[in-house]
Amino acid sequence: MFRLCRHNSAGRACCLAVKLSAAMLMLVCWFGTRIAYAGTKAADRPTLQVTPSSVTLLVNEASTCTAVDQDGRALKAVEWSIRPQIAELKEVDGEVTIIGKQAGRAVLTARGNDQFATAAVTIVAGEKLPVGTVRWTVEPLPGYETLMVVQAVPSQAAPTFYSVEWSKSEKAVVRALTESGQQLWRTQLLSSASPMTLKNTVPAPGQVLQNDALISDHSMFIIGEKSGFALNNATDPSSYGLPADGKSIFLGASGDDAGGMVFLERGRFRDALVDLSAAGDEVWRYRSEGRLTNHWTVNWSGDIGIVETLAKPPSSALLVLNAGTGIVRFKIPFPVSSSTIDGYRCADPQRNILKSVRPSVSGSVFTSTDGNMYLQVGTHVESLLIENCKNKNYTFDETLALLRVTPEGENEWKTFQHIHADGEGGMIAQPRIFAGESIPDGFGGVLAAWTYLSPDNSGGQIRSEARLSRISELGQRDFTLPMPYWTKGLNSFFDSNMVLGEGNFLYAVNGPQLLRMDTEKGEVNWVRHPPKGEVKLDHSTAGGGVLVSNAGLLVYFDADGNGGAMPCTLAGSNPEDIGLVQTDLLDGKPMEALQLREADFTWAGGYIAVEDGAPYGRGRLVHFLVK
Repeated sequence: MFRLCRHNSAGRACCLAVKLSAAMLMLVCWFGTRIAYAGTKAADRPTLQVTPSSVTLLVNEASTCTAVDQDGRALKAVEWSIRPQIAELKEVDGEVTIIGKQAGRAVLTARGNDQFATAAVTIVAGEKLPVGTVRWTVEPLPGYETLMVVQAVPSQAAPTFYSVEWSKSEKAVVRALTESGQQLWRTQLLSSASPMTLKNTVPAPGQVLQNDALISDHSMFIIGEKSGFALNNATDPSSYGLPADGKSIFLGASGDDAGGMVFLERGRFRDALVDLSAAGDEVWRYRSEGRLTNHWTVNWSGDIGIVETLAKPPSSALLVLNAGTGIVRFKIPFPVSSSTIDGYRCADPQRNILKSVRPSVSGSVFTSTDGNMYLQVGTHVESLLIENCKNKNYTFDETLALLRVTPEGENEWKTFQHIHADGEGGMIAQPRIFAGESIPDGFGGVLAAWTYLSPDNSGGQIRSEARLSRISELGQRDFTLPMPYWTKGLNSFFDSNMVLGEGNFLYAVNGPQLLRMDTEKGEVNWVRHPPKGEVKLDHSTAGGGVLVSNAGLLVYFDADGNGGAMPCTLAGSNPEDIGLVQTDLLDGKPMEALQLREADFTWAGGYIAVEDGAPYGRGRLVHFLVK
């Protein structure tokens, strides 16, 4: 998931939105035929529901609510009332605008379809609401919890948010909402979902060939000291959390470039990328013959760039899908990685070659400020020749290359790291380099983060380094950061470890550390290491600072590295959640804090958040203040 200072799958549009909103942060301490998706079980669907479910207003402030029917569509024939009458109601085409008149609590009631439904209204006296005040909430459907929220790219008459809800027994549901929490429509997906499906990974495919004959479909790598160099992955798809054949699971979503939503579904043997329009219609579905990465980018033309990996033969490529149809416009194949032993059965006088072939690994793809897509690709090729049961010679070659693809499909490869070795005798351990995240550098170039692994283990363990290359038409500069790694898995994928701040200063994290770097001068300004928990980047702020989350808190660091937790947050019972302090706005008494699994800054200011589910919370969608 590209912002002003942080890239994501929504590309340029997200970047512009954060630029417009960044100053506000200093005030706080994604065939045109509708698919007939199955609905939730009829017995569980509310026949009438008010959205949002609760709202908080100042006196003389206004907010709008909508009543939706069993199918999730807005009703026109609705009668509204409020008790006690602390607000004025103005009804137009079924909607009601609430105008606060006096402080207090009230129940807003909608009557329609011979049913009634309610929402909670709180009106507060004063000129402004406290930081952390929940402006509105949306309760999940019965039997569901909110899984994630996706901000739509701003577009006329399009939703502002897409809320994805999950159930243990039913398929996932998408609800389209306005900026004030009103529901526009609801549809049920073909896939099931849970917090665990968002983390689903499958091993890279590969093949082991002996004398060009296939002997395994599940190879990993690499040449070892013994003859058994090919490790086999498990062959049972269920061991990777994959669904039964014909079923699918939900892996993630983003806004498209037209106000709709793009999401990824994973089946037992192949994946699909799907585009929903702003009206809730399935516009297109790209059915892969293999696997798609759960990160993608939307370029300035609305086209989608995503990496596809195929098993037979093992290969990978960057696909650029047409924004309107989902048809592949361009396919840029990646080089193939391999490990070869010539003379595997050294006592056999016949030709015997054992070879492991696998797709090359890529980093995160993003759309830069020049409108082009970029990503890193790492290629590994090695071989060993054995004669008369003795190692005769070896070769080793490893590259990191930056791929650039224009909106017209023109592509260019630029190798920015290269390790080569060859010699007599057996394979000698060599340094390894692993592709990672890439973002704009703020000066028309690219910042490419990658991991260096040293073969020197004299200290008892393999040494790794977090490295960074700044690449542009003017040249290249390489930096070693004061972090031992980018990810603990060393070669594991990462796409949210860097954010570019005001003045084009880089903020980077690796989990336990946060640092600020001047990439123009090549200097690290400061490093911070919290006493516990991991640091996750949120976004940069006006004035050159950055907002992060750590140990249940939202923490602001200024450009000089002075940090402090926002008083509206605290550590909760689930250490992975952000705790949002709550106070009764009418009597000032402390209330139980909300535990939030996810919180994102919105286009127009404020935060849209996902409350944790049982036992920590009610799984609601929550919009709260940050100023």
